[in-house]
Amino acid sequence: MRISRKTLLMIILFAISAFTLAGKLLMPTQIQIIIQGETPTVVGQILSYTQVDVIMISISAVILGISVFYLLFSGFIETQRGTPTVESPDSLKIDARFALRLLDGDRRKVFSEIVESGGEIIQSELSIRTGFSKPKITRILDCLEKKGLIIRRSYGMTNRVLIKRDMRIGRLDEASNEKQLVKDEKR
Repeated sequence: MRISRKTLLMIILFAISAFTLAGKLLMPTQIQIIIQGETPTVVGQILSYTQVDVIMISISAVILGISVFYLLFSGFIETQRGTPTVESPDSLKIDARFALRLLDGDRRKVFSEIVESGGEIIQSELSIRTGFSKPKITRILDCLEKKGLIIRRSYGMTNRVLIKRDMRIGRLDEASNEKQLVKDEKR
């Protein structure tokens, strides 16, 4: 079992802070009360925590708490993040075919051009390949992006259009979905 650098650092911090905290709590500073005179006389000795002791105890407790929290819950946090999976090109094609069934007309044509180009294309290239105007391409890409099928990244004076790897269709309520369809039909 390999231990990550972060986990190793937290183990070291845990050990240092635990020993520091225990040492300061078990051995407070010894203060002597001395009466000055011809011969200094020690009147008494008190065990007390100085301001430096309190600051060291506080810092050690905070570091100890953080390291314990990390060590206890790091496995849970890592599983929540999930390990990135590498999708095969075949699974992307299957998802793209499914998405093409859901699209109609011009949207289907634009999306199929993106799929045929390997899942990535320049936005200005789409206008050339489909024969659509640039504003129409922009409107269609807006719709595809809202549905969660594509992502646009800035690329110089244009955009690079990428098929979203986890094509989850955006959740729109019925009313907003119908409004979008009416707007698209008017265009």
